[in-house]
Amino acid sequence: MRYLLFLALSALASLHAVAAPSIDVGSMFEYMDETKRTLVKHVHNHGDSTAYVKVSLREVVFDESGREQDVADSGDAGILDKKEGLLASPSHLIIPAKGRGVLRLVHLGGRERERYYRATFSPVVPKTLDEFKLDENVAEQYQQSFSAGVNLLIGYGAVVIVRPEHTRFDTRVMKENSQHVIWNQGNSTVIIPHYSVCSGDQCENAGLIHLRPGQKKLFPADGKKYKVFLKEGERTRIVELEG
Repeated sequence: MRYLLFLALSALASLHAVAAPSIDVGSMFEYMDETKRTLVKHVHNHGDSTAYVKVSLREVVFDESGREQDVADSGDAGILDKKEGLLASPSHLIIPAKGRGVLRLVHLGGRERERYYRATFSPVVPKTLDEFKLDENVAEQYQQSFSAGVNLLIGYGAVVIVRPEHTRFDTRVMKENSQHVIWNQGNSTVIIPHYSVCSGDQCENAGLIHLRPGQKKLFPADGKKYKVFLKEGERTRIVELEG
């Protein structure tokens, strides 16, 4: 029985060894500063076959409790007509094995407030005459390569934070009752790349945290020491909390 199980697992492993794309989108967070209208993002393919990647964008907002809600999507055509929103150019990437694709994110329209977008990168098996504009033979060969074994096409997401046109940072550090409070009273996201928590000689590291405008991060005043790194745009500073 163990021998049969070994053979089954070996056969499954050989199927997974069939050439397949493997994309890497790099950072999960991208930031468009107030002076910029475009961002460049590189998508790598570490796999052994060409990756056909669809890029989709959707805007999100957050209610008072911090819950995420989608904004009605009008598609690329609607964004171009209204000149309002985030566009991906191109929206379809063909990335060779061991190669990389270059994507431009372009923001149109007003930036009176900070805006948030989710970008999804989805590898697909293309069809003929679809968005990738492939030759019928090329598309058929690619489909056959996937039917030859078990292949997983894994997609990834990233968050794009578009800062307001007149970015203002105002981060307050205070103590309220039995806790320390870091409060973002500016109009753009403050990043805590990481922070450390020390009790005596023992320290632990934690992070990453994004404080959107109006949000607070609470640290209990429980005798531990906190060393917090705050990134406000290009400026980084350290806040130490104790007692």
